[in-house]
Amino acid sequence: AANGHADGVVDWVEHLGDQNHLHVTVGTKKLVTLTDPDTDLAQGDKVVIRYRAPLYFGADGQRLM
Repeated sequence: AANGHADGVVDWVEHLGDQNHLHVTVGTKKLVTLTDPDTDLAQGDKVVIRYRAPLYFGADGQRLM
């Protein structure tokens, strides 16, 4: 991730109308990112996530940075 991206695998897609929450495993970590509602991704798809103004939260829901 030092170069601003991470390779991952889609765990599931949460459709929320105007956006999707994309649940992804990157290495041993789980993360959630946003994507457009017309993005055609499914469980098991490989993805590359490029970081753009990321926000980080702990398991307790508190923002880390």
